[in-house]
Amino acid sequence: MASAAQAPPAAPAPAVGGVQTVRRVITYLLLLVMVIIAAMGLSGLLERALGPDRSIVSYDNYGLAQNLAFSLIAGPLAALLWWLVWRTSASARDRASVAWPVYLVITSTIALITFTTSLFGWAAQALAGDWQPGGLATGIVWGLVWLWHYWMWRHPAKGPTRLVGVAPAIASLVGLTYGVGGLVFSLSGLIDSTVDAFGQLVVSGSTWEPIVQPLVWAVGGGILWWWHWFRVGVCKQTTGFANVLLVFITGFAAFAVFAFGVTLTLATILELVTGSTDPLAVLLDPLGIAIACAAFGALTLVYHVRVVAAHPPVIASATRLVTSGVALAFAATGVGVTVNALLATFASTLVADNIRNLLLGGISALLVGGALWWVTWRPVSASSPGRVATPGRRVYLVVIFGLSALVALITLLVIGFQLFSFLLDSANGGSFIDRSRQAIGLLAATVLVAAYHFAIWRSDRSNSIGHEQVRRIDRVTLVTASGGTDAADAIRAATGARVTVLRRADAVHGEADGAALAKALDGVEAGHVLVVAGAKSAVEVIRLGD
Repeated sequence: MASAAQAPPAAPAPAVGGVQTVRRVITYLLLLVMVIIAAMGLSGLLERALGPDRSIVSYDNYGLAQNLAFSLIAGPLAALLWWLVWRTSASARDRASVAWPVYLVITSTIALITFTTSLFGWAAQALAGDWQPGGLATGIVWGLVWLWHYWMWRHPAKGPTRLVGVAPAIASLVGLTYGVGGLVFSLSGLIDSTVDAFGQLVVSGSTWEPIVQPLVWAVGGGILWWWHWFRVGVCKQTTGFANVLLVFITGFAAFAVFAFGVTLTLATILELVTGSTDPLAVLLDPLGIAIACAAFGALTLVYHVRVVAAHPPVIASATRLVTSGVALAFAATGVGVTVNALLATFASTLVADNIRNLLLGGISALLVGGALWWVTWRPVSASSPGRVATPGRRVYLVVIFGLSALVALITLLVIGFQLFSFLLDSANGGSFIDRSRQAIGLLAATVLVAAYHFAIWRSDRSNSIGHEQVRRIDRVTLVTASGGTDAADAIRAATGARVTVLRRADAVHGEADGAALAKALDGVEAGHVLVVAGAKSAVEVIRLGD
């Protein structure tokens, strides 16, 4: 009987895991370095071409040799590495690799920041009649690098499938920073010019430059923010990174700018009403930046608070905790500076005006920070049942108490050092209080903060009210035939887990919706869970090992 013909051995599958990961990391790292070096060389050559003499060859032979080497050696190497990367980036394995989006995020962010700062700076200088070809050249070259990587990021067949919203979110933050910063400095220049002219603006180049030049950054940053926030859709993202970015902008950055502006404004007003002997121009000097920070910080805060309101309640809770921490930092700073100023009255190294300025600044920070902390933290109802179960509350209390205790220990070491230094070298001048008053003020503030939050933490631990819901699933990998965006959002909202979506190659009819997928995870507890959405609303949940 004839034996059945043996099938030829299957071709070995491509290596996965460590070898491929190392290969990707090394390739992307080399590509990043080559792209940066080539862009530097091309920027230098273009700067020479745009210079006043319009000549690449000049007396600076060393700089020319460096630019040529960077361009003609690193440029072709970057092109070769990119061809090797781009040739294999269509495979599902490479597109799902985290190294691919990380490279794009790093390179596009570097290119975006370099391109915008150079181009906006060149445009601002050009308005003043100062031609800077270096800024224009750097902006053009790095702008092309950014467009190149933006195209790769958005490519439908070869773009990354992981961390897809990180680069646009960072770009929107960069644009918002430019926009708000430009508006702040422009309004500050306008107020300062008005104060200097005593209400009568004198239209001249030197007067209008501080007003108009920051508007270049404001307009450019506004366009950049609008494109990514609305057109690309960062405002609708619900990924973990986007949520953290939203909390950072709303609870920390915008709130801190607003609080700083109000504090500085109050300090200026207090100096005016207390009869300072300084000239009026000196007293009103910080008024422009103070009002501008308060105004645009408030506008940015109000807008993003509305955005936070459209997100799940956990985002609003995290934002409120962060704002409480920022307000607490301002209030604690006020306590420390006030104690410092009061102790300075026992020393003779400071004149009376400096002590008063220090005291008024501390009082302003204490009043503003204390009022904002009272509004955001609401200490009267701090132990109410709804507040005790707030998500992230225990983490916030531990962080505040831990940081305060750490600062208190450091200040104790500083005070001890100053004490022994004074005892061993008292003839060197300066009293012990004068040497250690800053540390004593900081110690007083941190002790108060640590004691209060430790008491709240102890009260929460002894409270019989249930704390926030424990996160029982850390990561979910969802396999679905559809896009999976709505389903991932539902799973993320129900479990708080990180969700990764893998799209099936075959079509599935009657796939379960997001609510059904989230319900299938009820009672599941595991570090990593695989969820497979099948036909006819079938859902398979598989607990994966670590």
